[in-house]
Amino acid sequence: MLESTKGSKFYSIVKYKCPICHEGQYWKGKNPYDLKNFHIDREICSECGHKYEIENGFYYGAMYVSYGISVAVAVATFMAIYVLFPETPYYTYIIAVILSIFLFMPISFRTSRLIWMNMFSSYGKKENFNK
Repeated sequence: MLESTKGSKFYSIVKYKCPICHEGQYWKGKNPYDLKNFHIDREICSECGHKYEIENGFYYGAMYVSYGISVAVAVATFMAIYVLFPETPYYTYIIAVILSIFLFMPISFRTSRLIWMNMFSSYGKKENFNK
């Protein structure tokens, strides 16, 4: 099903692929919950040679995307508890929201980088190749 979206930014983000060729893997490790290595990425694409970090400090903008994802997770957690368990005390909401953000952090980190990178790259654009 996801193969039919190849060529879209969605495919690159969900599959953690290079935004230019959609072939090269962006992260060195596949498991986002390998906490020793979840943050290790590649500098260039192994397939097309695209340099991922366009300039120094390029990924600082991904922090804003990560913040947005964390807010969405917090709101979703709050609403799920509110709808499913309406008589829950306030401290349960606080604990559940903090715990859900903490548990979702490795996925949020990885996804926010790919979203940020896809905002500045286009699939198949030859001028974006850095060979």
